[in-house]
Amino acid sequence: MSETGDIIRFLRQKAGFSQKTLAKALHITDKAISKWERGICLPDVALLPKLSLLLDVDIGMLVSKSGEQEEWTGLIEIYGCDLSRIVCDKPLVYYLLMHFLLLGIRDVCFLTSEENRAYLSAGTFGEFGFRFSFEAPDCRRLMILHHPWFLFGSNLTDQFRGAMLSGRNIGLKPENQEPVVFFARSGDYFADRKSFTESAASRTLGRGMICLDMSDPDRLPDIAAFIRTYQQNSGLLIGSLEEIAWRRGILSDEKLAHFADTVPYGEMLRTLAGKPQVD
Repeated sequence: MSETGDIIRFLRQKAGFSQKTLAKALHITDKAISKWERGICLPDVALLPKLSLLLDVDIGMLVSKSGEQEEWTGLIEIYGCDLSRIVCDKPLVYYLLMHFLLLGIRDVCFLTSEENRAYLSAGTFGEFGFRFSFEAPDCRRLMILHHPWFLFGSNLTDQFRGAMLSGRNIGLKPENQEPVVFFARSGDYFADRKSFTESAASRTLGRGMICLDMSDPDRLPDIAAFIRTYQQNSGLLIGSLEEIAWRRGILSDEKLAHFADTVPYGEMLRTLAGKPQVD
């Protein structure tokens, strides 16, 4: 709970609110804000929509640090795919890891090739808060990505969180497609993956969800074109671990500016951090 308080404090200060002015905007006392930030209690559910607007943050980020979710581990089991391959302007693995970081899951196990292990071990992922391992985790709460799907859609993180709280082994899938994400609550996934897949309850993500196969070279140009078009026309980034880590208080403004000098989408990151453009 204290980590949720740290996130609220970080976002409040970044948005330019004092505890008193934020409390006034929410029609509550500044003592309530103080209790949130000290980890004594969490915001009332009814306040979350307005709080998220005031702090310019997704509701999921405000609640993703609950004790229930801190116990979860991520699992990416992917072979035969180069996780370092650039898709539009980011490594392919960024589009997988973004789901975990948005959910507050930082412990991620990779069951993958030696080449991918070497890439992941040598990268800067630790600066985004990740802790990687490469052996099957001894954990009963797993969010599993078993294929390099590009998943994108409205309220996707909330859909993930709902599955995590369902209390069942569950597979999420877009309409008219096979399940692509699993949430496991027992060790049976490693005992018999096929049986687990067949026995898990299925939940449809609904219409408007994009699900494209990043392991298919013929689809990568389509995926890259979608990402480029969306980012250019919305002014928002897809799959930027730098932005997500910054919004969660993991990266400072200075660190974000440093990353902005190293990535193709640096101009957008500088704008986030309030830094002037550099020619």
